Amino acid sequence: MLGLLFLSACTKTPEWTLFYYPDVSALPAVPLQAEDIHGYYDTLEQCQSKALGMQRLRQGDYMGAGAYQCGHLCGLDDKSVLVCKRLSQ
Repeated sequence: MLGLLFLSACTKTPEWTLFYYPDVSALPAVPLQAEDIHGYYDTLEQCQSKALGMQRLRQGDYMGAGAYQCGHLCGLDDKSVLVCKRLSQ
């Protein structure tokens, strides 16, 4: 039991959320949507790297490479709207 307590104390929640929009060339004007989440990452660099990899995979697609945002400390507000402390590309 004590070992489990130590293990749970050492886990870290990822701080960055990848929002990827595969079918657009620019960021959408609509609020953040849960269905656009494509992973959670510990650092901004990890989030950006994953997004750029996804764009590379789609470059030959007729719809284009898509657009992305990495959100820092995202969650639901008191109106159940998805918000992030900061958005970055």
